[in-house]
Amino acid sequence: MEPPASRPYHHPDDLAAVTRLLLTCRAEERIDPWPPVHEIRLCLGALHDGCADARLWVDCAGVPLAFAMIWEGDILIYSALPRACDEVLEARMICWGMERVRAAAERHGERSILCIPVRDDDLRRMALLARLGLRCEEWCVVRMQRRLTDPIAVPCVPPGFVLRPVASEIEVPALVDVHHAAFATAAENAADRVAWMRGPAYVPDLDLVVEAPDGALAAFCRCSVAVEENMRLSYSAAWIDLIGTRPEYRCRGLGQALVLQALWQMRALGLDRALLGTGSWNTGAQQLFIACGFCIPYRILWYVCDEET
Repeated sequence: MEPPASRPYHHPDDLAAVTRLLLTCRAEERIDPWPPVHEIRLCLGALHDGCADARLWVDCAGVPLAFAMIWEGDILIYSALPRACDEVLEARMICWGMERVRAAAERHGERSILCIPVRDDDLRRMALLARLGLRCEEWCVVRMQRRLTDPIAVPCVPPGFVLRPVASEIEVPALVDVHHAAFATAAENAADRVAWMRGPAYVPDLDLVVEAPDGALAAFCRCSVAVEENMRLSYSAAWIDLIGTRPEYRCRGLGQALVLQALWQMRALGLDRALLGTGSWNTGAQQLFIACGFCIPYRILWYVCDEET
């Protein structure tokens, strides 16, 4: 059998086929569901036609068998249909990713870095990446999940504080302000916040804040619904994307109250699981989520190809 031919992704002609491929692959329980398919679709929509940062491998009839893209500049996201996937094809996709980041680094005179996320129970892929010369980072992403059918505690905030959904886009300046106060490295601006609120995964009841007694926003929690997966797969999920508290309001239980309220809202929407990821170094966040009923089914290791240009 001839190996699949390779060609650039063409938007929007290939979008439906790529979506089907991703969802077929993600029907397997051992496939990590990040990034959500709706985020991949939005990213593909921002690429120009025939962009070199997304690629398909197709059979003799032109049907896509595998798909790969460069995510956020240096992360390789790739999937192949079970009937087509073998280590030869997988190695081709990984080598393509290396070439893409190398070419981008040469244009800018920077170091070439490619990162590939892999579940810590995927021993086959880990061995392949090691054979291809990638090294495993010491840190990882902790994947956490919670069944919404399990009991959920009642959220509680200190007297004078109010836990509520975001009122509307009129609160965007305050939302950006509390985001930057909670995270010193935050780069989000008002336009970014509005764009997220107008996206396909946005549900107002899952965009939560805690208002301090003086009316300022003390903490926030952003969640999104796994739109494509919920429509086509056997589960219905939402992601806890980001949660943060102003430094002066920490250690008052605001984060736990926000998470619990988000879980109640997800259950009310008919969803059956909550998902999130946090850094292995962030033990405080892990303890918070475990206290809210989350477990750790696996971790995401990061394999890196790091070259000097």
